[in-house]
Amino acid sequence: MSSRPLPSSSSGAAPDALEEVQFRARMARLGTEPENRRGRRRPPRALGRGGFRLGWKGWLVVDSLIVLLVVAGVVAWPPIQACRHQDKTTGFYAGDSVDRCIRRGIAERIDRADQRLKALARNSGR
Repeated sequence: MSSRPLPSSSSGAAPDALEEVQFRARMARLGTEPENRRGRRRPPRALGRGGFRLGWKGWLVVDSLIVLLVVAGVVAWPPIQACRHQDKTTGFYAGDSVDRCIRRGIAERIDRADQRLKALARNSGR
């Protein structure tokens, strides 16, 4: 609320015109004048917000990479931990190593997931 008194209707149109001019000048300084908004677009850097800006295609790539990393972690983490535990506790047979154990474990998890997806696809028609 403003502390200024409201102008009476008998004061005429001159104060209203002055206030209108002052209002338009303030809006022009702030950049919210409707005429200014229609005609020109600001470049992204002039928005006052610095930082990293991507379009929807860029964010689609970022989201896809995040999902891919999470799936790779879910597939790879259990065999890695199991093989490290086996190496510390019992060891491996001659010719076997931690790397081969990890590769074998990841291949088994991928094969098991593939078999489950095939089974779901076969039973989907029922």
